[in-house]
Amino acid sequence: MTSWQALEEGARRLKIGKSTGDRLAREGDLPAHRMGWVWRFDAEELDAWVKKRPSKDNRPRPRKG
Repeated sequence: MTSWQALEEGARRLKIGKSTGDRLAREGDLPAHRMGWVWRFDAEELDAWVKKRPSKDNRPRPRKG
């Protein structure tokens, strides 16, 4: 069963600001669904999105020198 979340809840879940969540949703970078005038987020889709993104620790580090 889908657990729909409003922008505020989705942003809080991802630990980002509401304006960042809105921008990412509009640009198609965040899994979101437009319902009327508001964005809704599926909690399971957000969790899967977070898991597939590379973490800061897994990014290549620049060489010194």
